[in-house]
Amino acid sequence: MADDLLTPTHLKWIYAFVLLLGVGFYFVWGFAFDAFLDFANYTISVILIFTGLFGTFLYRELEREKARAQATK
Repeated sequence: MADDLLTPTHLKWIYAFVLLLGVGFYFVWGFAFDAFLDFANYTISVILIFTGLFGTFLYRELEREKARAQATK
């Protein structure tokens, strides 16, 4: 049932959005508060960026695994 709500395409866009959100957050917060060297800025940005990168990596591996499974059939 949960698989019907989140298709792989939705996950792909969510991970890309989280990645861009992390980069955008770093620069917007840094310019707004002159806080490029602030640990809080780093913390939030790193969490968002690595979540986006890790999710994107997992999504690509899922696509490769599906392609291998279809090739063996």
